[in-house]
Amino acid sequence: MISPMPFFIGAGQAPDTKLNSGVIALSKFWGGELIELSCFEPPAQILNALPNKEGLAHLKGDAALAHSNGSSWLEALGAWRQPTVLMVMPLISGDIPGLAAAYVALCKELRVPLLGVLQVGGQWNRNQRINDGLPWCGWIPLEVELESKAKKKDDFENCLGNHEFIFEEVKATLLRRFYTLGL
Repeated sequence: MISPMPFFIGAGQAPDTKLNSGVIALSKFWGGELIELSCFEPPAQILNALPNKEGLAHLKGDAALAHSNGSSWLEALGAWRQPTVLMVMPLISGDIPGLAAAYVALCKELRVPLLGVLQVGGQWNRNQRINDGLPWCGWIPLEVELESKAKKKDDFENCLGNHEFIFEEVKATLLRRFYTLGL
C-alpha cells in the first residue's frame, strides 16, 4: 500500500480540466482511488479527514492561494508532509512557463515533499527538460487529454494502452522518489 497518497497540483495557468485528464489517466496505472479536492476547501480540515489508502489526490485550483487565515494549501502540504507532484503545460512554443520554477522554489521554501514536475501535453523534449534544472518526473501526451473526452470507454483504454510505457515510466519515477523521501 502506498501511503500517504501523492497530491497532484497545477503549477501555472493550465486549466484544471486538462490537468484532470492527465491525473485520471495516470491513476489507472497507479491504482487505488482518485480523490478530487478544491483549493477553496480548508486544508487542515481536509488533510485531517483524508483516508489512509492507496491512490492519488488531485487538488484543483491555485495551491499557493492564501486563505482567510493567511495560510495556503502548499503550506499545509509541507506541514503535513504530503508528497506532491506539480503539473505544468508547456507554452505553444514548447517552453515551460516560469511559474513552474517559481512553484518548485516555493515548495522548497515551504518544505513540501516534492516528488517532481509532470508535463501535461505538448512535445516532450528530454534534453530541454534536463537543461532547465527542474525535477522532472515525466510527461503525459496531449492525446490522453483528448481521448479522455471520448464517449466510448474502450477508446480511452486503447489510448492509454498505446502510451503504457510512458505511464509506467512516470509511475516508476514517482515511486522511486516517494521511497527516497522516506514517506
